[in-house]
Amino acid sequence: RMKFLRFKKAGVLAVNMETSAIFAVSKYRGVKAVSVQVISDILSETGWLPAFKHEAVRESIKIAIRAALKVLSESQTEKLKDCQQFSV
Repeated sequence: RMKFLRFKKAGVLAVNMETSAIFAVSKYRGVKAVSVQVISDILSETGWLPAFKHEAVRESIKIAIRAALKVLSESQTEKLKDCQQFSV
């Protein structure tokens, strides 16, 4: 409860444990990284409400996946165009 109140006072809107590890490894390896977040659980003064299986969260996950696939696809298409410019 004390940690929650400290975060709330600091204006924290969300917490995540995994993303820091992804970015730490990417920095160490010298590679780019990205993180897409979908907030599912709600933590408040009254307690923790896990909502991972709620339909709205599932739909948000689908949207995030589609967006990520689109960005990756466009990125690969641009790389292919760059390669074709220099092919003999």
